[in-house]
Amino acid sequence: MEAFFKILTIWVFFALAVIAGTLIGAFMGWFVGLFFSKTILGILAAIGIEGFKMWQIGAFLGFVSGFFREVVSIKTKS
Repeated sequence: MEAFFKILTIWVFFALAVIAGTLIGAFMGWFVGLFFSKTILGILAAIGIEGFKMWQIGAFLGFVSGFFREVVSIKTKS
């Protein structure tokens, strides 16, 4: 039973990380859109991606980034 709760805890942690990434991404997409929405949406329209708002793009990027973590780290000697 203890293993079940450990697995459940890990699953909940990852689920919350993905949800948090999505919410933070939506907020940051909205914030960046205040300054650069015409530029970014213009570039996306040029490659055929239309009909989205900046917060939606940010939420998508935040959702996708919730599945990726740092794999390589560099340590230097001081």
